[in-house]
Amino acid sequence: MGRQANSLLPSPSATFQPMLDEFFQHYPDYHYLVASTQLVLAMLGMGATLMARDFIEIVEEPKPMLTGALYQLLGIPLLTLAVTAFITLPPEIVVGMFMLAAMPGGSMSNVYTFLGKGNAALSVALTGLMTLAALLTAPFILKTFAAADLPPDIPMPTGVIMREIALFLLIPLSVGMLIRRATTKAIIFSKWSIRASLLFLAILVVGSLGSGTLDITSYGLKIPLLIVAFCVVIQLGIQLISRKILKFTRRDTTALAVESSMKNINLGLLISASLFSLEGSENFGTGVLFVLLVYGGASLFASAGPALRNYRYEMKKATSKGG
Repeated sequence: MGRQANSLLPSPSATFQPMLDEFFQHYPDYHYLVASTQLVLAMLGMGATLMARDFIEIVEEPKPMLTGALYQLLGIPLLTLAVTAFITLPPEIVVGMFMLAAMPGGSMSNVYTFLGKGNAALSVALTGLMTLAALLTAPFILKTFAAADLPPDIPMPTGVIMREIALFLLIPLSVGMLIRRATTKAIIFSKWSIRASLLFLAILVVGSLGSGTLDITSYGLKIPLLIVAFCVVIQLGIQLISRKILKFTRRDTTALAVESSMKNINLGLLISASLFSLEGSENFGTGVLFVLLVYGGASLFASAGPALRNYRYEMKKATSKGG
């Protein structure tokens, strides 16, 4: 009798499948809301780890800071220009590449630098500086290098990009810093805010894949491999220049390599969601989204390299001093 009663109950898959189908069907309508919520939560969490004194590094030790700014403002956009000039790519991939080049460093770069025992203060200060600068530099880079690859019916809305950066990046970042100043529990708030942002990031990825708007096989292997190689070249190039040519310390080199290659993918996703609809399998916006998500995943793995190497070096140095 018990088995018969259990057989009458709907299976979990039968219960949740209609809900998932409904979610995937309507996900494109909520893509922008999910992306903006995710970015706000991430910036609140990052801001709650910062204080005004973190930015004193800019004045006290300007050379690594200025070098890191040049990497992001000149080096990476010029590298992107070289790649897109010599390799024929679909226009939506080109726009996605320059979207990456225009983004400042993200909050995860600070986490990786800290765990790798790099110069966390330099990483935090550079993130803050480039985030503020992005209000002007991001529209400029996109308008200068990517506007020609946009479809005729999609202009380069500089005002929209500046609005998105101000509303969903700078204001939440400032509020997070105020929270840090107002309460001793700001670190707890930061952890939960970042965790919530990761949940929304998962919703964004699952929704994009499940709704059919993002097909990870649509570009074959060439373009994903190119995006991964692009991330690795940035990493290795910055490490080589910083350590071998400019003679920066290992801690500074680690911070610069991680900070410059771990872009604020959250902001790129928001701007992409603002500019491009996800309706239709052949839509321009799906290509831009593809670039951002592949690069974001690649940078998580690529940045672990310099962070882990510096961690081992610092631990070995501490052990030898202790001995």
